[in-house]
Amino acid sequence: MNFPGKTLVFGLVLASAAWQASATPVTVQEMGIDPAHETVEPTSSTLGTVWAYAGIIDLQVNGVAVDGFCIDPFHWSISGVQNYNSVDLSTAPKAPVNGMGATTALEIEQLWEQYFSPTMSSQDAAGLQIAIWELVGGSNFKLDSTPDYGAGDMLNWLNNNSSAPGADLIAVTGPGQDYVIPGSGPHGQRVPDGGATALLLGFAMAGLFVARFKVRAATPSK
Repeated sequence: MNFPGKTLVFGLVLASAAWQASATPVTVQEMGIDPAHETVEPTSSTLGTVWAYAGIIDLQVNGVAVDGFCIDPFHWSISGVQNYNSVDLSTAPKAPVNGMGATTALEIEQLWEQYFSPTMSSQDAAGLQIAIWELVGGSNFKLDSTPDYGAGDMLNWLNNNSSAPGADLIAVTGPGQDYVIPGSGPHGQRVPDGGATALLLGFAMAGLFVARFKVRAATPSK
């Protein structure tokens, strides 16, 4: 007699494998810091105390100009065209964080929806960048300089608006810093997924079909 639970687990494993396959190779080039930025002094667990730019970052992803923010205060950026992967925001950045998780990803999406504008001031852009760093970095990050350019106010707003809508964002992760960029909408370009979404759906449907077949086969005929 077949045990349906084993087949259901198999279906979930297939779906998980498809999710892992959803990381899509892209090229990323940091073109420089946007004029909307300020210079701040943070400390992180890997870089120590440094001077850094906080604000909008001008990127090219697969040759398309995109506004982004750093979600990785643990690594330096690398010049030139680099090989990255586009991934779900919750699965970035890389070590030492190894994925911010769904809750932090949603919080960043909510902050972006509430505060981001391509024409935002340098102070507001710095505040949003610092707030993102504090959410991702946690105890491994702190801002040593003042002011925080409104980051604290943004985080307070977030605490009082936990059900606020969020923007459609994804991450790009690679050898340099990891970045958050828009997934769609007027301020960003959806990175082509190379069929990963279809692959995910196909694996999941195949797993569920096999599970359903096994469950029916294991049911005694009346």
